[in-house]
Amino acid sequence: MKQSIRYLLWVLFATLWTTVCFILPDFTGSPMDGFYGTLHITAYIAVCGFGTFLILYIIGCSRYLSAVILPVWSLVGAVLSFYRIGYHATLTPVLLDVVLHTNTEEALGVLSWQLMVWVVFNLFVAGLLIWFRWRTIRLPYAWVHGLVLLALWASVFFGFRRVHNSLCQRYPYNVPYTIHEYIVLQHSMDAPREMPNYTVIEQPDSLTIVLVLGEAVRADHLQLNGYERETTPRLNVRTNLVSLPHIYTDKTHTSVSLPDILTRGDSLHAERVYTETSFISVLNEAQYHTAWISNQDMGPMFAHFVAESDTAMFANADKSVFVFSQWLDEELLPLMENAFVTRPKRVCYVLHTIGSHWYYDNHVPTDKYFFRPTTTNRVVTANTVEQVVNSYDNTIRYMDAFVDSVIASLVDEKALLIYQSDHGEALGENGMFLHANGAEVAMNPACMIWYSDRFKEAYPDKIKALISNKDKRYRTDYVFYSILYAAGIEAEGDCPQMNIFRE
Repeated sequence: MKQSIRYLLWVLFATLWTTVCFILPDFTGSPMDGFYGTLHITAYIAVCGFGTFLILYIIGCSRYLSAVILPVWSLVGAVLSFYRIGYHATLTPVLLDVVLHTNTEEALGVLSWQLMVWVVFNLFVAGLLIWFRWRTIRLPYAWVHGLVLLALWASVFFGFRRVHNSLCQRYPYNVPYTIHEYIVLQHSMDAPREMPNYTVIEQPDSLTIVLVLGEAVRADHLQLNGYERETTPRLNVRTNLVSLPHIYTDKTHTSVSLPDILTRGDSLHAERVYTETSFISVLNEAQYHTAWISNQDMGPMFAHFVAESDTAMFANADKSVFVFSQWLDEELLPLMENAFVTRPKRVCYVLHTIGSHWYYDNHVPTDKYFFRPTTTNRVVTANTVEQVVNSYDNTIRYMDAFVDSVIASLVDEKALLIYQSDHGEALGENGMFLHANGAEVAMNPACMIWYSDRFKEAYPDKIKALISNKDKRYRTDYVFYSILYAAGIEAEGDCPQMNIFRE
């Protein structure tokens, strides 16, 4: 009994060490104003700590297993927590890909003496735990303890979905989870797909097409569409800009909405999102250069389309929606400018923005909070509806400035910009918030088209059709056919009901 108590204290100390040094850093800067927010975060950390306790208890049942795993446990935890605290970086599949493909010089550039001190300290703690386990604890029936705790761990980890999802985002669970996600993404990218049939109608001497993929921007919160607040002051005065306020999607989650936008997949041919390439491959075949420039990570449902691009760049490979730090779309602008050593004559950029994803305040510079008061808690329902709407509308106003900046870089070219949000967002309607919840308002994403004077001169019929079609109702799958037609390409299945540039 004395040995069991001593072992339990050993596990508790190891759990406290892991929680303080490797888990708590994930919550630095996490907004949690008020009692409810503090209680929520405390409960979250407690769940993560309990998940860690179960793993350490199982590992520690074997002295040999603990001697092998704890040094690795402390080394990986120390590195991840150091970069989380110092650089607001977290482990993601895209970051893992960057690490695996980095060179020695780049790797040495992120090392520091502070990191070495932190690593050595935690290795020392791990060494003390191993020594104490070997020298002072003789756990009777260790295999029984291990089996019982393994069964308890499995029932908790696999039996409670919310606990499972929470643990997978925190150390140590996030390490195998991220590796698994990375492997899934690689398989998704390598999966064979068929290119749709197409016909090149004309090949412009030069043309720049930009598709801006918005995130959670709903059409009725654009000043352009009659919203009473000044959410789009710059785009409101921008010439050659057309808003399409009646775009529809029944897919209110990024992973499933983007394939509908990028491929020929539609309500009648849903299988195409799994079997066909996107418009990016068609453009490549038609001698366009393509670049996917992203401010989000990849999902397995659209990773293949990213891989189709000639160039893929990620502004914030180390950001996750489960970690709270500033994360701005303006960081895409220099990447767009430097995507190619020499600017091709025919080019298509896909800019995947973080847009209006929760936590809203993280995606707007603090000096650009126009509507106040803003949210103060990461738990959306712990804020007032007024706070939520104010913070959300600030993201729209920031989007306005971002898109206007992209347009400003294109005014002297023969250029076309399509802004299409993946879905909308619920802001308290019928008690619903955010998206992926079936809210009707989330099914009406924002859409805007801008064209340069040179584009209008070259393609007056397309612009005439666009203006004629601006009040029609389209599904987001219009993008595939419309972007190709704008580039002088007609894809199989193209028709006026799916193409905003045809009457």
